[in-house]
Amino acid sequence: MHKIALIGVGRVGRLALDLLVNDIKEIEVIAVDCRDLSKYINKYDNVKFVRACEPKEVIRSVDESDLLALALPSGVVYDILYEALKSGFNIVDVSFIDFDPYILSEIIGKESFYIPNAGFSPGLTNLIAGYVYSMLGELDRFVIYVGGIPIEPIPPVSYQITWNPEDLIEMYTRSVRIVVDGKVKEVDPLDNIFNVEIPGIGCFEGFYSDGLGTLIRNIKARNLYEVTLRYPGHLNYMKLLGQLGLFDKEPVEVDGYLIQPYKLTAKLFEKYLKQTIPDQAILYIEAFKGDCHYRFKSHLIGGEEYSATALYTALVFVRTVELALEGYIKPGIYPLETLPHLYEEYINYLRDKGVYIEIDSNF
Repeated sequence: MHKIALIGVGRVGRLALDLLVNDIKEIEVIAVDCRDLSKYINKYDNVKFVRACEPKEVIRSVDESDLLALALPSGVVYDILYEALKSGFNIVDVSFIDFDPYILSEIIGKESFYIPNAGFSPGLTNLIAGYVYSMLGELDRFVIYVGGIPIEPIPPVSYQITWNPEDLIEMYTRSVRIVVDGKVKEVDPLDNIFNVEIPGIGCFEGFYSDGLGTLIRNIKARNLYEVTLRYPGHLNYMKLLGQLGLFDKEPVEVDGYLIQPYKLTAKLFEKYLKQTIPDQAILYIEAFKGDCHYRFKSHLIGGEEYSATALYTALVFVRTVELALEGYIKPGIYPLETLPHLYEEYINYLRDKGVYIEIDSNF
């Protein structure tokens, strides 16, 4: 019997919980969240809910688990992750972390593993990069185009919320690292807005986003970057909000109360950009080395009760948990690009789950 702790039961966490319970045999799950989600979780016979927030309290509540699956907002994940690694847990993490996971090498136990960024992008994109790199070696170019957007542009900003709104704001504000002509550059995400056409899907605008993470360390490529897709016009709206200070983290006094503008903006996004129509998860990757090429195109449409972006993320997350439980992961820190031998396992799993995937390569 596998004992798993799912820490964080938000948009991705809830879908992951369904997949864990339905797909993995002989499993017991402890679901942990700051909010009282007992009414939602009580429908499962083999899931126990614990309400906990403080990192040490969270770790104490899951002390008998074989593996921790983290699905937390980027702003809170580090402290819980640190306590978990210090306590010797095996961890699969889907959170949109803003730090180098290798800085935790000194505290991870000799018998433990930690898999960061086990999601859609970063996540599957890392796995694909690792696979192509294992086949071709140093690349001339590896470019990721990714988007989680409504199936059509929706006023007022041609976008609706499908994941944590604070992490969404992070995408527009966090400094981005890219590789151009063999050199690592740091850029502001909204300084460059450009047109992108995804074959067979449509025309969008794109901006550099901070999805490379450990790829810069582990994959050698002369040009390496991630571009996030939006409908035309959206990014200028976000640029304006940023210029007005609505994405700032520095507190502002309002009637005697200190308020962080980005937290207020996140709440307003959640209220006024609530999802009302299905979304679509789009992934298009191009890789080149000399005359060799690799192209990956994937598309998933959401339903009335779930987000395609959250589901795609949850699918990669849960498949990583399954493979970890099956003994495929050795002790250490393993971003998905370091596991290229599992490439077919993920592709076959996603196709079996109804995800459209088209691959074109000449190697």
